[in-house]
Amino acid sequence: MIAVFSIQNLPDKTKELEKLWEWFVTKSKDEVIVNKVRKNVLDSWKRCQNKGVNPRQLQTKPALSNLQLKNLLEESELYQVAKPIIDDLFQKMDGTGYLITLNDEKGRMIYLKGESHVKRLADKMNFAPGMDWSEQTAGTNAIGTSIITKSPIQILSAEHFCQGCHPWTCSSAPIFHPLTKKVIGAIDITGQWYNAQPHTLGFAVSIAQIIEKQLEYAYMQVNNFLSEYFYQSMKKWKDHHVLVLTHDLKVFKSDGALADSLKLSPLMKLKEKPPFHYLVRELAKLETPLRQTEHVNPVFVQDFEAVHLKPIFFKKVIAGYIIVLKKHKKARSSPSDSNETSPWTNIIGKSNMFIQLLRKCCKAAPTNVPILLMGESGTGKEIIARSIHEASKRKDHPFIAINCGAIQKELIGSELFGYERGAFTGARKEGKKGKFEEANGGTLFLDEIGEMPLELQVHLLRVLQEKEVTRLGSSKPIPVDVRIIAATNKDLHALIQNGQFRDDLFFRLNVVTVNLPPLRERNEDIPLLADYFLKRFAEKYEKPPLSLAPDTLDFLQNYQWPGNIRELQNALEHAVIFSDSSMIHLENLPSYLLENHVGRDQNDGLSLFEQEEKKMLLKLLDDTDWNLSAVAKRLNIARSTLYRKLKKYGFSKK
Repeated sequence: MIAVFSIQNLPDKTKELEKLWEWFVTKSKDEVIVNKVRKNVLDSWKRCQNKGVNPRQLQTKPALSNLQLKNLLEESELYQVAKPIIDDLFQKMDGTGYLITLNDEKGRMIYLKGESHVKRLADKMNFAPGMDWSEQTAGTNAIGTSIITKSPIQILSAEHFCQGCHPWTCSSAPIFHPLTKKVIGAIDITGQWYNAQPHTLGFAVSIAQIIEKQLEYAYMQVNNFLSEYFYQSMKKWKDHHVLVLTHDLKVFKSDGALADSLKLSPLMKLKEKPPFHYLVRELAKLETPLRQTEHVNPVFVQDFEAVHLKPIFFKKVIAGYIIVLKKHKKARSSPSDSNETSPWTNIIGKSNMFIQLLRKCCKAAPTNVPILLMGESGTGKEIIARSIHEASKRKDHPFIAINCGAIQKELIGSELFGYERGAFTGARKEGKKGKFEEANGGTLFLDEIGEMPLELQVHLLRVLQEKEVTRLGSSKPIPVDVRIIAATNKDLHALIQNGQFRDDLFFRLNVVTVNLPPLRERNEDIPLLADYFLKRFAEKYEKPPLSLAPDTLDFLQNYQWPGNIRELQNALEHAVIFSDSSMIHLENLPSYLLENHVGRDQNDGLSLFEQEEKKMLLKLLDDTDWNLSAVAKRLNIARSTLYRKLKKYGFSKK
């Protein structure tokens, strides 16, 4: 444990540290300072120098957007356990001028508790949630240095490698995972240097230990529950092999024979083992409430087939997974040999409204009733329609799609109902089947039904009522057994009032209505969709695995997406093509996105001057390739002022 050994003559001590720091950063005179600067601090300075950290920097950098921080906190066990402990203990520190922070294993600050006036002072060095306090970004500081060294440490004034931190002292202790014993975060106590006290480091260590004990207790409860679940499952599945995983897909318990065959070890991460990758993907699908039922896809791991996959719940939260396997002589290790896939495989989303509509589709799919899909263009109506068909009893028969808005008005009748030879000029000599006949026994998807001419709507209504079709130029009815799924992006009620759509046809189609939400109302689904498209296009264009830069994801989640999923797909394909690294940055996206982001619905409440300033700021960002230092210099303003303007006008920082 490394703490300030004495608080006597602190002003003189800080002046000496300032001089030693200046010698190091300007001349790197190790021989002068080697016995005057604590070894842990000097080692950290050298690491910072090797990493190219700027010793003159006054602020650290952002690591998480507000949305990313919010999502992280929702999933963080460390935060859920530590927050009430910090809130309670801070009452004993109120009025001392100190701040308490919780930081994750990467040195990112995720929670801060303190008095307002102290927080305002600390803001000058970006000491706030979402900021990066790792050693490689913020230089020597108690948070980042304690995480790297895995030891508690106190840093005083100019012992900080970066000049912006010199007015402060901080004491930090790492937090260790109760099972893996790896560092999962750090507790930090920070105040101004003249308030430095050796005991603050001991206090930080005490808080870290309390959090570790609370985590240990929580894990003990879960572990006891999973252990009991495992032994009960062993009794139930006597002739099979049982494997129980933790919630993050690490091996918890398995029977001996299975462990030997698959070379399983306690807490082994299945995500890192190629033979288990398909199993991991299938388990990930079970995180969606819709799919938390008995698994239907065949899953093989080496010589074993998984016959039962299910999440294990503890206090209404997924605590782990059970996999029941049996020996399979002709087992397949990948899904490529399997002809059976889930009809909902390509449906991506976890937002509540999306899960609700999928539940509705699942219930309606096995029936034969017509389904009407309502939603803006690009929301995925055809994919939903295909999935409904694949989940129905008609899945072995045709799925025929026709876009009523993409065919000439004069040809829709012949496309839908077919025609006899010689029915009209240009007709085929042998005649032609219509889409109803082609779809016989299966599903006919009528996209953009609102575009169908009024005179043809009566014929469609008759087919739905009589279940037979008459080709053009013929009087002979042909029986058809077709399930209708219709879709539109128009307001059919308005069309009915204007006399452009028959109300009797509407009521015939409107047995089950599914409203697909626009992408702007599915904000939490955007990262999932983006990840899906990036994987697809990386494979298509033979690129390495790709991911989104934090500011790019932030931008995608704040953009309005008038073209919905189709627009997102096209934007990401463009980004993949023009990306030269494994990270998708803002400049890789189509340029119109940023322009539209500025122009649409974002000037509300802005004065004419502010609107012009916003346009000028975007132009400077584009001209400098988002070099914020260059932009601030051209505008002759401080970077902190530029950050405020970026936030004000809704731009994401790079």
